[in-house]
Amino acid sequence: MIEESYNKISTWYDSYASEFFCEDDEIQINIDLIKTHASRVVENVRELGSSIDVEESDLFLLQTAALLHDVGRFVQLVEHGTYADNEESNHIQIGLDVIEAHNVLNDLEEADKALIIDCVKMHDLNILPKMSDERSLALIHLLRDADRIDVLRIVSDYYTHKKVHPNRHLDMELKDMPGIAKKISKDIMAEKVASREDVETLNDLKLFQMSWIFDMKYKRSFKMVSEKSYIKAIFETLPKSDVVIDMYRNMKIFMENQL
Repeated sequence: MIEESYNKISTWYDSYASEFFCEDDEIQINIDLIKTHASRVVENVRELGSSIDVEESDLFLLQTAALLHDVGRFVQLVEHGTYADNEESNHIQIGLDVIEAHNVLNDLEEADKALIIDCVKMHDLNILPKMSDERSLALIHLLRDADRIDVLRIVSDYYTHKKVHPNRHLDMELKDMPGIAKKISKDIMAEKVASREDVETLNDLKLFQMSWIFDMKYKRSFKMVSEKSYIKAIFETLPKSDVVIDMYRNMKIFMENQL
């Protein structure tokens, strides 16, 4: 894939995203957040890809996947009023439908098109399926790291300033209650990504997001998260029970060992 193809798709994305405007300030803030997030993930994949000498053509593939990975969020937010995926509203499936309906990837070679689609499909899976194609797997991991790094940026800032600027969409409509699901703490103490299905409260969501570090693959990813203190910032917004402190200590040690 070449830069010209990426620029064409980027122009389409900007035009498509500009169609979403809402007089409801709360919705509009989140529309703008989706656009900014896509741009930041594009920047992140270039930084991560360059750190491991990914070929330039693959970097443009990654940038395209990064730009499109959350394109379904616009419809999900405006039509369904949520970021929470369910049977009626799944941002990945909506995004794939948008990409197909608008023929976004039609000018690309089939192999490049398939790889971008796989990246979009798998960027938000809790566990990746087994794959024999090492190149595809590496690019998918790069996108997943890039996406999660920026989500950690967003939510660490949000949770820190939540009382001043509440955003129920980022809360995923979860109740802010004390207590931590036992399965969440068990997974984190075992250095595993917690399961989304075990998230019951906002505190569980925070810990689930923090646990993404156990699935990050690249040294530069850990450095980016560590330099900005995203995990520490989220921890500071959690209740300081012994269980939470132990989980944070476990995550901190794990991260330090990757640097």
